[in-house]
Amino acid sequence: MRRPNEFDIKGRSSGYLERRLDSLITTIEYKTPVDYNQETRYLPQSVTRFSGYINYDMTPYWVEILNNFDVQSPVRETIVKKGVQVAYTTALESVVLYVAGHVRTVPAMYATADLGLANGRMSNNIIPMFQQSGLDIFQSSDEDSTRKRGITKSQLQWIGGGYLIPYGAINAAKMRQFSIMYMLMDEVDAWKASVGSDGDPIRLFKDRCAAFWGVRKIMIGSTPLLKGESHIDRQFLRGDQREYRVKCLKCGFPQALVWSKRNQETGQKYGMDWDYLDSGELDIDSVRYQCQNCGHAHQEHDKPKLIHKDNGEWVPTAEPKEPGIRSYHITSLLSPAGMQPWSKAVALWLEAWNPAANRVRDVRALQVFYNNVLGESFEVMGSKISFAAVSAHRRRCYVKGQIPNSQIVEWCPSPVLVVTCSVDVHKDSLFVAVWGWTADMCCWLIDYIRIRDDSEVGCGNLESPAWSKLREIIEQRVFTADDGRRYRIAVTLVDAGWSPSTVTDWCAQYESGVYPIVGRDRVGKAQAIQEFAPFKTQSGTVGYRLLVDHYKDRIAPVLRREWTPEYGIQPQYTFNAPMDTTDAELKELTREVRREKELPNGGTTHVWHRPHGAANELWDLMVYGHASVEILAWAICVQHFGDETIDWARFWDYIQAERLFEAKQ
Repeated sequence: MRRPNEFDIKGRSSGYLERRLDSLITTIEYKTPVDYNQETRYLPQSVTRFSGYINYDMTPYWVEILNNFDVQSPVRETIVKKGVQVAYTTALESVVLYVAGHVRTVPAMYATADLGLANGRMSNNIIPMFQQSGLDIFQSSDEDSTRKRGITKSQLQWIGGGYLIPYGAINAAKMRQFSIMYMLMDEVDAWKASVGSDGDPIRLFKDRCAAFWGVRKIMIGSTPLLKGESHIDRQFLRGDQREYRVKCLKCGFPQALVWSKRNQETGQKYGMDWDYLDSGELDIDSVRYQCQNCGHAHQEHDKPKLIHKDNGEWVPTAEPKEPGIRSYHITSLLSPAGMQPWSKAVALWLEAWNPAANRVRDVRALQVFYNNVLGESFEVMGSKISFAAVSAHRRRCYVKGQIPNSQIVEWCPSPVLVVTCSVDVHKDSLFVAVWGWTADMCCWLIDYIRIRDDSEVGCGNLESPAWSKLREIIEQRVFTADDGRRYRIAVTLVDAGWSPSTVTDWCAQYESGVYPIVGRDRVGKAQAIQEFAPFKTQSGTVGYRLLVDHYKDRIAPVLRREWTPEYGIQPQYTFNAPMDTTDAELKELTREVRREKELPNGGTTHVWHRPHGAANELWDLMVYGHASVEILAWAICVQHFGDETIDWARFWDYIQAERLFEAKQ
């Protein structure tokens, strides 16, 4: 017999079962990550000047990216290559808030360079984010214990059974016990290239998503650092390489914001542009963004409207390597005005680059600009140099022993003004290079000689005939140019690295002009950079310590740089070699490569490395050659004229007017 009101087959009353089902079912309203954050996340004044409930009107480029982490989105991996001051940290935290407060049931991991940094982000950013938004959601999985709150050093646990684990990339190989659905990898370019023998740490973290592979949500974000070593560059290329295109407020032409460029066909400038005050300083009020199509100038106050969600969109520019992978490039030119105005970006550029001379002013500042403003990796000056590049520096106008001044004055700011010599000492040989220098430090290799001594003692003995031959070159040889100018060697630097006492004693016979040198790769952490510094030898004479990697960083891009007479006057430091320079000799300029080196304190630096047994004598001699001119200029400007630093214009004018280093008839 049916109980009254328990069940009605016509559906007019569900009675007892309906009431029981209602008591067991909790309805969760579906929200996207952006919707959930805008309704829930509160930013106090202590965190940002833009306090209140978060909205994305100022940073609309984050809307699509954040919604990739919706459980219903087909996007599996999201890669963000970005500059600074683009609200990246806030966006990453917003993903955590969505996972913990709305999804609730799944495991997540936050990974950065090391566990200390990961724990710091948890305590300083993520936990306060929940507290500031009034969300009391932390709950231990041990529900029977009233003493456990769900917050420990090893993880955060919240209502629903989900949790967040902080982890350091340096220990990526030790996390095999974890299965993760939401994997958030932060500032990956600060991670090591590999974890011991286990390989790429990014791959190790991705492997933790294997159990959730079909529904995984992976975020990989970073400001890029060095080209060729950048994790985020490699990951970005795996995706569809999206760029945020905005419409010109005048003509409506869609374009990605770029730095200062020029249309090759019309000559019209577009991108960032600015003017200078009469004093030569940047006119901050003049900074503007010019449309690629019509040239319309957008001012800083136009930026909110220019980048607004109704005026901009993400556009893919490539096919992803796998379905479900999206990659985004966020330049700081998109940063809200209150965080990174365009004028600040221009000021950073002018610290790094000299527009008047069209050359680098500060290479370290240039890297900061590329990384932080453009959101691009920086090619370290001095990476591997190809033989094809150095071969292009042969000049058909002369051979060894000649100085083609009649041709040089057409290509360079002056004829050769001074000749110097550099010597690399080996047990069985002295390698000798003679250099001619024009104004603006254009470099002409005049001669390259190997003086052999195959005796048992070799060049470690002052009685070696090799030293006598070197003395003849320094003291007696005159180099005559095709315009009649005659030069003697003004300064000689001799490497004392192999046999310090022999080199020091040999150089001591000269009162001036011939000096022993000792190379250093880099300076100490607290030391100021000095390309060369004098020291007193055991003989009481003067020698010089050279910061050789500094010179190599400068010279390497010059060797890679293409120049032909059609380009006009040679740029500063241009290298020129005689037509009869052999392939083997030029290959000595290509042996070394710049690579990362770990420091005892756990940090890293970059040094030039010579593979064992590789001949690199001409490379070292070019470094010593550049140093020889700087030492000479320092002696004239600082010691002779009393200037505080080298005044290059004064130096070149002085030696050209006085014809100081030319031999008399």
